Amino acid sequence: MNRFFYDKEQRNGQTVVLQGEDAFHLTRVLHLQSGGQIELCGPDGVCHSAVITELGKGNVQCRLQELLPDHEPGLAIDLAFGLLKGERTDFVLQKATEIGAAAFLPVSTTRTVVKLPRKAEHKTERWQRIVRSAAAQAHRNRVPVVHPPQEFPALLHLFPAYDRVLFFWEGARQGSLASAVEGTGPGARLLLVTGPEGGFSPAETELAQKAGARVVTLGPRILRAETAAITAVALTLYQAGEMGGR
Repeated sequence: MNRFFYDKEQRNGQTVVLQGEDAFHLTRVLHLQSGGQIELCGPDGVCHSAVITELGKGNVQCRLQELLPDHEPGLAIDLAFGLLKGERTDFVLQKATEIGAAAFLPVSTTRTVVKLPRKAEHKTERWQRIVRSAAAQAHRNRVPVVHPPQEFPALLHLFPAYDRVLFFWEGARQGSLASAVEGTGPGARLLLVTGPEGGFSPAETELAQKAGARVVTLGPRILRAETAAITAVALTLYQAGEMGGR
């Protein structure tokens, strides 16, 4: 069953009108007709099965039906990751969305090769489309938010908003992920921080610790930056019991 997301203004009672790219994808790519079945999720994360009732010019009218299960993790995991070259940032956004990340905070660090984009809003809008598509494919109830890219010092000021901040550093010789996640439960909000291709500098690691982060290791092997980001999300959700763990 194909899943689509809609905004508040698209709904009137039990009727939802899909427009733009969603309407095009539904009619021209999927070739669905009146009577076809889809799934629709609102901005509150509540999803319903739905039936197509009318095909218009550039829009598709649907009627909501049965309530669908909530597939979102019980705890919110935001991922702050160093900006990566080429399509690697896209890859991290896509895969971490599928796994269950709640939000993304792209960061420029001392060793980041990619410079902050001049027109950050355009880049962020593109990233948000990637995340929206991945969320639909993974049957997420919510679309993760992609925040505009920022400098590393600005990220430190956000640490107090989280229950725990886990700072993944390849230079760490100790710092068990299991112990860092222990005690978290439904409703907790975690921030995972992973670095760019060159990793974090010792100075950045020290600043993160002073700001309240717990330094965590992913083991003795050196992972590519995109691998580390995706692995961090997956293992944290596993340790929290959201992917068959604990």
